[in-house]
Amino acid sequence: MRDSNIQSDYSGISALNHWLTALAVVAMWTLGLAAGEAPEVAEDYIMSIHIGLGFFVLWFVLWRTGWRLAKGFARIDKGSHFERIAAGTMHRLLLLVLLTLIFTGPIYLFTEGEGMEVFGWFTFYIPMPFGHTVHEAAEEVHKFCAGYLLPILIGVHMLAATRHWLNQRRGGL
Repeated sequence: MRDSNIQSDYSGISALNHWLTALAVVAMWTLGLAAGEAPEVAEDYIMSIHIGLGFFVLWFVLWRTGWRLAKGFARIDKGSHFERIAAGTMHRLLLLVLLTLIFTGPIYLFTEGEGMEVFGWFTFYIPMPFGHTVHEAAEEVHKFCAGYLLPILIGVHMLAATRHWLNQRRGGL
């Protein structure tokens, strides 16, 4: 059963949230990859930017997720039943992976007794004396989601969005 209060198109704020999230994800992903390939001296500097920016991305992704949950997902009226289910599932999976990343990144730091130093302005820290096991798990989940799961989901999302755009533009493929 569909909620009649949910629009079939995303609002301007939702579109802005989408594209700002896309920019933030590309920036964070690029910084994370660059840090992993950089010499140690440069790696520390790049990671400091990744962590500082990550503080703001954390709050933005929380806002974006809260907005989406409050407003609901746009109703998907076009495409086959499979395509509608796949699109809804993809949107939810992307948000879930983003939430996983914004939580595992800080947990990865906090369990080592480190905080999120935000460009030298301040340090955000939550004491988490959970030890090595939680630290290692958070690190592995963070790296798996960022290195494999997120790129795959974004790639599929981009292909589906391109197909959808071409379908609308040409009146069908």
